[in-house]
Amino acid sequence: MHAASGLLGPLALTLPGRGAGGALLGGIAAIALVLDGARRAFPSLQRTVTATAGALFRPEEAAALSGPAMLACGYAAAWALFLPRAAATAIVVAALADPAAALVGRRFARGAGKSWAGSLACAGTAAAVIVATGAGVLVATAGALAAAVAERAPWRGADNLLVPVAVGATLTLVGSG
Repeated sequence: MHAASGLLGPLALTLPGRGAGGALLGGIAAIALVLDGARRAFPSLQRTVTATAGALFRPEEAAALSGPAMLACGYAAAWALFLPRAAATAIVVAALADPAAALVGRRFARGAGKSWAGSLACAGTAAAVIVATGAGVLVATAGALAAAVAERAPWRGADNLLVPVAVGATLTLVGSG
């Protein structure tokens, strides 16, 4: 689901005008926040969501903002703060680089928490996505470093918010937005 959510960036980019993409991503973020609040307020809803969504929610997210809600907010923030091309690229990076970091980190770094192996996977995936959009190696390197640093945030789920914003900011600053 995390990787598939990256389709929202290119989709928002194809909508007419900047406002339509913002409405799409902002609306998804608002719905995610409302559902997260309702999920925590009503134990029966929490049980239903957990039974239905399964692996989308971690057990520790039962009393906190969920990863999917944080990701939706990160996408909406990137779209609101940066030009559409930079925001769409940042959304795709966040959708693909974070799962790459998790998969590689779990496979090659046997400890708990963030790993350098996962951060390298994040950076490599981010660079590949940015190069695929037509950016040069220097821009891709800057974006990849921003993604890897943001992915290492020590708070659970914060990377879902920070990666799209950090990458969007970097692409904007280096002139690829």
